[in-house]
Parts: sequence; structure tokens; C-alpha cells
Amino acid sequence: MNRLLSPQIYLGAVIAAGASLLVSLAPRHLENPAIAGALLLTTLVLSVFKLRLPLGNGVSTMSMAYAVDFVALIIEGANLAMFLGAIGVLIQCTVRVRRKQPIHRAAFSAAAVIIAVQVAGMGWRALGGSVTALTLSSTLLPLMVCAITYFIVNTSLVVGAIAVTSSVSPARAWNPEFWRSAPAYLVSAVVAALVALAITNGVFVLLPLVASPLYVCYRSYHRRWATMTTALLNRAAQSPTPAVV
Repeated sequence: MNRLLSPQIYLGAVIAAGASLLVSLAPRHLENPAIAGALLLTTLVLSVFKLRLPLGNGVSTMSMAYAVDFVALIIEGANLAMFLGAIGVLIQCTVRVRRKQPIHRAAFSAAAVIIAVQVAGMGWRALGGSVTALTLSSTLLPLMVCAITYFIVNTSLVVGAIAVTSSVSPARAWNPEFWRSAPAYLVSAVVAALVALAITNGVFVLLPLVASPLYVCYRSYHRRWATMTTALLNRAAQSPTPAVV
């Protein structure tokens, strides 16, 4: 990929595609403004509590805010989910950061999520996804396809950016930590379905209970990646410093 595309062309194309989808498909009318507002507030909160993924030569971040994207996609459709996802990523890239990120990097991350949400929404609609009639074919299968599609599209776009900006092949740009984060997407999709069920049936008192697996997942990844980051730092500190001649 890096031989065919310059970083500017690749990043610009993804950003342009995401911006076009956002401008053309952003919701102009909200069926449930109260629910949309609650989802927005939840997105803002979850985006602040992000996880840092050690990637060997750098650090990427992930938050559980994409669970809100799934809830919005199921209840209100991909257009609202896309809008919330873009806001969440921008917060994730600009709030509580150790180093200020270039604006094009935040724009690319937002565009990648916008594209991933829209493609996942296509899968949900194509399979007739619904939470009103809970069946394997109408709920579980579309939900899993939606989560897997979101993960593959989003991470593939990020891997593409790594490949064109570091002059390595996409295969080498894939990091095992990307794959290890995949179960979190599946858990988030299931939690999103349970949250959607609680909301559509007006059983709001059950929301803390059905959302609890998401917190367990967050704490598990937090401990894992904190341990890995410490190990990487210790390894770097123990490496011999090359002599200066």
C-alpha cells in the first residue's frame, strides 16, 4: 500500500469520505431527542475514560464509547450513531491526552469511525436486524455481523494509515493488540442490545445491571494494557544505551 499511495493521499481520501458521509447523512430530525441527548452525554463521559494500547513503537487509544454507537445504531439508526461516534473520537483525541495531537490525526480517527459505523449499519439493515423480536436470525446474527464489521473496517483504516506513514506493509502494520481488542467489540454489541431493550421497554432501572459487563471488560483491558505498558517501559530502561563516538 505504501508504494501506491502517499500518506497525504490516503489520509486525505479517508478524511474526505468521512466528511462527505457526515455532511450528507447527519440527522436533521430526532425522533427521540431525550434518548439522543442521553446517548450524547454517555458518549462524552466514556470517551474521556480511554484505554491506551501499547503498540511497541507507539500508543493508540480506545474507549468503550463505541458501545453507545451500537445502541444508537440499533435504536435510532446509523446516521445518529455516526454523529455520536465522531464526537466521541474527537473528545478521545483531544481531552486528557499526554501530547497534543495534530488536527489531521483527530480528523482521520473521526472519519474512520464514521465510515465504520455506516458500513456496520449497512450490515445491520441488510440482515433485518431488530430488537423487537428476539431471535437468532433477527437479533444475534445481525448484531455479531455489525460488531465484527465495525471492528474490521475501523482497524483496517487505522492499519492503512500506519502502513503509509511508516513505509511498512499492511500485514506488518497489524499489531496483535488490535486482535486482542476484538472481544470488547462483541461484548459491547451484546451490551448495546440489552441497553436498547431496556430503553425501548422503558425499564430504565435495569440499565446499570445490563451495562455492568462493559465495566468489567473495561477494567480487564485496563489491567492488561497497564501491565504491558509497564513491561515495555522496563524493557526500554534495561536496554543498553549505545555509545556515542
